[in-house]
Amino acid sequence: MAIPRKRSKKNSYIALTLIILLVAAVAAAAYVAWPRAKVATVGVHVGDTFTYSIIGTVSFDSPEATITPGFEAYNQTDYYKVTITGITGTNVTLQTAWRFLNGSETDGLQTIDLSTGQESVQNGFWAIYSANLNVGDLLRPSGFDKQTVNVTDTKTYADSTRAINFWFIESQFEDTNDPTHSTLRDDLTRVYFDKQTGMLETLNWITAYNNPLKTEAITWKLVSCSVWNV
Repeated sequence: MAIPRKRSKKNSYIALTLIILLVAAVAAAAYVAWPRAKVATVGVHVGDTFTYSIIGTVSFDSPEATITPGFEAYNQTDYYKVTITGITGTNVTLQTAWRFLNGSETDGLQTIDLSTGQESVQNGFWAIYSANLNVGDLLRPSGFDKQTVNVTDTKTYADSTRAINFWFIESQFEDTNDPTHSTLRDDLTRVYFDKQTGMLETLNWITAYNNPLKTEAITWKLVSCSVWNV
C-alpha cells in the first residue's frame, strides 16, 4: 500500500527543518571558533615622553665604498625625543625633536594609526605599536604587511622589570639603475618595543651593499622616558 502523500510532505518538512538547524549549529560553532581580528589598544597617554640615543656605524669592505650621504647625521645626534600629544581612537599623534650636538634641532609632527600602520608623514617616527601584543599577534591588526611579534622577553631597568616584544624582518632590494640586476642591498631590521605601552625600546637597522661592499648600521636606544625609570 502506498504511503499517503500528506504524510510524506510532513516528513520532508521535518527533515528539512532538522537540516537547517544542523547547518545553523555548525555555522554558529564555526563563528565562535573562527579567529577574529584584534583591535589595536593604545598603551601611551598624552604627555608621555620617550628619549633615544642614535648611533651609526660603517664598515667598508671595498676601496671604492663611500658613506651614504646624510649618514653622518646619526653620529651628530644629541638625542631624539618623542612626546605624545594626542590620541583619537587608535590614532596617536606625536611631536618629535631631533637635537644635534651643534645645538640645532629638527622638529616633526606625526600621526600614526596603530591598527593599520597608516602614517601622516611617510618618513616620520613609526615605531609605536598596540599595547599588550603577544607572540604571533599582528603588529598592525588591520594592516597589510602581516608582520607578527616573534618573541616576548623581559628587561630589567633601574627599578623595574618590564615585558619586551621583539620582531625582525629581512629584505633584499635591487638597484633599478643596474641593467644586470646584480647590485643588491640587504636590509635587516630588528625592533624591541615595550609590551605595555607599545613604544620602541631598541631598534637595529643593518644595511649591507654588495657593489661596492659596505655595511651601515643604525641603532636607536631608549635612554629615558616619563613612564618608567630607564
